[in-house]
Amino acid sequence: MAKLIEKDLEEAILALPTKEKNKILIRLIDKNKVLVEQLHFKLLEHPEIDLKLRQDSVADQIENLKRYNAIKSKELLTLQRSYFAQISHHKRITSDKVGEVRLSLKLILKFVTDYSLVFNKPDLKYNHKLNEYNIKKMLLLLKNLKGIHEDYQIEFVDDINTILDFFYNGIHAGLAKSLALPRYID
Repeated sequence: MAKLIEKDLEEAILALPTKEKNKILIRLIDKNKVLVEQLHFKLLEHPEIDLKLRQDSVADQIENLKRYNAIKSKELLTLQRSYFAQISHHKRITSDKVGEVRLSLKLILKFVTDYSLVFNKPDLKYNHKLNEYNIKKMLLLLKNLKGIHEDYQIEFVDDINTILDFFYNGIHAGLAKSLALPRYID
C-alpha cells in the first residue's frame, strides 16, 4: 500500500513533542472501531484467557442457534453469512487462526447436520447458492487449516471428513468435484 504522507510531513510529525503526537494518535485511533477493539484485546486482555472467552462466546452463539423447522435455502444462507461475519470479526480482532478454523468448522457442521434436508432439496431456488457457498467456505477452511500447527489439525480431521462426506453424498457432489473439494483428508 502506498504511503499517503510525504517524507517531509512524516519527519515533521515525528519531530512533534510527545504529548502532541499522543493526542493526534488517540484522535486517529478513536476513528477506527476495529482498531480500538484490536488494541483493547492486545493491550488490556489476557492473551489466553480472554481469547478463549471470546472464542467460547461465538461458539455458544452457534451452539444455541435456534432450530427452525421450516426454513428456506435463502434464509439459511443469510443466517449462515451473519454467523460467518461474527467469525471473521473474531479473527480480525484477535488474529486467532485456530479459533477461526474451529468456529467455521463448528458452524458448517451444525448447519449440514441440522438442515441436511434443505441442503439436498433440488427444487429450491437458492439451494445451489447455499451449497456453493458452503463448499467454498470448506475450501477456505482447508486452506486455513494448513496454516496452523499439526497438533491442532489432527483435532479437526473427523469433523472435516464428515462434512466432505456430506457434500459428496448429496445432490451437489458434482459441484463439490468441480470446485476441487477433496473427498477426504488424513
